[in-house]
Amino acid sequence: MPQPGDIDPSEARTVAEFTRCLRQVRTRAGNPSLRELEQRARRLGTRLPRSSVSDALAGATLPRRDLVMGFLRACGINPQADPRWVRAWARLAETSDPTVVSAQTEQADQQPRLTDQLVRDIRNAGLLRIGTTYLSEVEWKTLFSDVAELDIFMAYGQTWRHLHARELELVAASAGSRLRVFLADPDDQTTVAALAARFAITPEELQTRIQTTRQGYEALRRPGGANIQVFYWPGERTFSFFRLDEIAVVGFYSHTTSRAAAVPVLVCQEPGELYQFLLEELDAIQTASRPA
Repeated sequence: MPQPGDIDPSEARTVAEFTRCLRQVRTRAGNPSLRELEQRARRLGTRLPRSSVSDALAGATLPRRDLVMGFLRACGINPQADPRWVRAWARLAETSDPTVVSAQTEQADQQPRLTDQLVRDIRNAGLLRIGTTYLSEVEWKTLFSDVAELDIFMAYGQTWRHLHARELELVAASAGSRLRVFLADPDDQTTVAALAARFAITPEELQTRIQTTRQGYEALRRPGGANIQVFYWPGERTFSFFRLDEIAVVGFYSHTTSRAAAVPVLVCQEPGELYQFLLEELDAIQTASRPA
């Protein structure tokens, strides 16, 4: 039974009234931007293109069924738990262009197969998380817990090192643990020129940051603690990654001259294909590296 203030799509008699209900759902969800809706849907394992949502909310034609369902989920409504939305869409679809309805139905029928394939792909890759920002502090603390082997591959990463200084100290103090760090080679002119341009700093400033980072990791060494090794690798980074025992976190770089607000981040585990790829990359990187 509808609750006070409830948005009831069953009362919609036209496409315009139905899409008005969708706009009300968006407003009640805090009026998220189209970009935010797209990101929410991606976290839920589906696609919600901004252009399609914009067209759907305009109310000119009945939106596709899968688009409506994805939009509702992104706004916090489970259409399976509230079947009024499916029934309202189906009722309006009966009075719409039969060609459009047929195409939407065919697409809806294919969706389970696409979802099953996506589940298999995620399982084979060993993916645990997909996002657009680095993990929260709480998740990093969980990943650092009791870690025995930690590999770090990045240009210099001063901010990341400072944020996780306490966790790094605990790893460094653990006997039998190993910490390997692969930084950009400050003596390789090609590497320095490319990364300095990407980070919008001078080559000299980049070299200073790399050397400061190296000194910071070397300062973690202590008698009876972890085996800490720092290497220089010549080459431009397209991603950075961290391997914490059987878990790896991969973050991509933006090619903008300013710091991007959000970049793709993947978390994977052994024995997934993505994790195995990173292990192979790590072997190749170590072979081409030199001690700092």
